[in-house]
Amino acid sequence: MTNLIIDSIESNAFSDFASMKLLHIENVTINSIKPNAFSELYSLKYLLMQNVTVNFIPSGSFSPLWNLQGLLLLKISGTRSWATIEKGAFEGLITSKMNWIVTDDHRLCCTFSNLQNYSVRDDCLTTNLKPDLNLCDSLMPNNSLRVALWAQGISALIGNLCVIVWRLVQKGDREGKTTLSFMVGNLAAADFLMGVYMLIVAVADLRFGENYFLEAPEWRSSTLCKVAGVLAVLSSEASVFFITLISVDCFLGIVFPFRSFSLGKRSTKVIVFVLWCLALCVSVIPTVSVGPDSDAYGLSDVCMGLPLSIKSSRVVAEPPTFNDSDPESLTSYIPEKVLKAKAWKPSWILSIVLFLGVNLISYLFVLCCYVAIFISFKRTARTVRTEAERDREIKMAVKMFLIVATDFCCWMPIIIMGILSQSGAVVLSSNMYAWTVVLILPINSSLNPYLYTFFTVCCATKPKGKAIQSKAKSRKNKAK
Repeated sequence: MTNLIIDSIESNAFSDFASMKLLHIENVTINSIKPNAFSELYSLKYLLMQNVTVNFIPSGSFSPLWNLQGLLLLKISGTRSWATIEKGAFEGLITSKMNWIVTDDHRLCCTFSNLQNYSVRDDCLTTNLKPDLNLCDSLMPNNSLRVALWAQGISALIGNLCVIVWRLVQKGDREGKTTLSFMVGNLAAADFLMGVYMLIVAVADLRFGENYFLEAPEWRSSTLCKVAGVLAVLSSEASVFFITLISVDCFLGIVFPFRSFSLGKRSTKVIVFVLWCLALCVSVIPTVSVGPDSDAYGLSDVCMGLPLSIKSSRVVAEPPTFNDSDPESLTSYIPEKVLKAKAWKPSWILSIVLFLGVNLISYLFVLCCYVAIFISFKRTARTVRTEAERDREIKMAVKMFLIVATDFCCWMPIIIMGILSQSGAVVLSSNMYAWTVVLILPINSSLNPYLYTFFTVCCATKPKGKAIQSKAKSRKNKAK
């Protein structure tokens, strides 16, 4: 069948060709293929479809092609965009008898994913290189992640919005408290953006549903995905910067309470402005300077280039492997080469620097600050060993443990997985992106409003630390 325009291939359309072994369909425009269209082709071994425009392929269209050994699908598309292919369209195929499946679009490989003993990556040959991120499912792999995504996004959105409003209406009675309130408010603004990002991904998951893999390239190159990526990186890095800044402020105010090391209003505003500009630069500039197929988005379905995957560095063109029983007449139809990746290299360098370098250094710095704060608090409290001071010491330890623990749970898993992945020690599945974005990345954004507002360490501790040291100093003077 060549050079035809037909409305549809009806059911049992080939009932008079039961002994046919090879069917070649080329340069044909078809509105739809009906279920059981090839059902009478009991002897068919090779089905070759090239340059076929078809709008709709329903479930059961290729059933039952029990003896099919080779399937070629090249340049299959709809009149406007991608052909609509229902799940189960290829269920009539028996993979144990299939010697090869060759296509030019990896998305067609995904339509065979329901077949038994079939591997999308290993059993489907493509004349174009398969993407490093090969997802044949919805954006979120299961309903549990969908629920968690909405819950985390709404929690980060509402919690941080409440903190922002509270900080705007609250008036600090001291400069130190006002300065801290300003920093916490900016931290809440950064974490609020993470909530917006998560809801964008959640809405996209609802929009695409189970057919996400068909529109994945378009989604990753879309403006909305790029906006979501900017928000994610901006939120993540700004949050890291402000947590570090708050830790420094607490460290200076508690460890050196009688020295002029604390941050004032003006210096704090300047530092916060610089940190926002820095976060904007590392999020916006890479996005507007890269193409749609860059490593920033080509390796991530969630629009964020986490360093959890590697990319192909060496591509080899190999002839397709056919069975010896295949007739020589097929060589004129089958493409001479298929592309396969044979070597891999680390992914986006900026992602590695940010998430494996900057975040690791920031976490270690925050950890050192709070260890020094606790040691200083313990030393000053030791001179006044009342029951109230012991209770305050315990509360202080619990609060700092929560801050350090949440930072650890948010940053270290990504850092550890990133190091293992980029070094080639482990190969993480594509679904790891979804699990990381939903369960790990937003931990800080969801909990920071409570840790830095409802359990504010610095506000509760800084004046008391000064009071304890004042009492200790006065007792020493009396003793002299």
